[in-house]
Amino acid sequence: MVEIQLTDVPPETVAMVRRVVPMGDLTRFFGEAFERIAGAVPEAGGAIAGPPFGWYHGMPGDTVDVAAGFPVSGDVHVPDGGVVVVERPGGRALVAMHVGSYDGLGETWGELQRRAEQDSLEAREDFWEEYLSDPRGDPSTWRTRLVMLIA
Repeated sequence: MVEIQLTDVPPETVAMVRRVVPMGDLTRFFGEAFERIAGAVPEAGGAIAGPPFGWYHGMPGDTVDVAAGFPVSGDVHVPDGGVVVVERPGGRALVAMHVGSYDGLGETWGELQRRAEQDSLEAREDFWEEYLSDPRGDPSTWRTRLVMLIA
């Protein structure tokens, strides 16, 4: 069982690339977007200020509307390359830490959804994952923070 907390998540300035991506291409999209952003932000005068994330806009199906990016600091003005800087909204959220392979993320999201239903909380349509571990390490030790904002 996963520990789930109801907490306030602050808004955060993020640099991201957003696309509608076939689910089978998600890993490739993340890799390309993270690399592009990691190069563009320092060139634009900013700094990466936190772990990479996947910000989902609606439930995934055969395709998913997703933004991949990083929190950033500084006066970041990225001129091109599909990278945009926005404020990711904060608010009340259910938050859980998933430990293990990304293959098990669906189960943890299911636990968050059950908790929301149990507590009569309505989730927003967008949600995100923060990837806290180096994916080159042992998948059984990967840590992913799941954030389900409440409407």
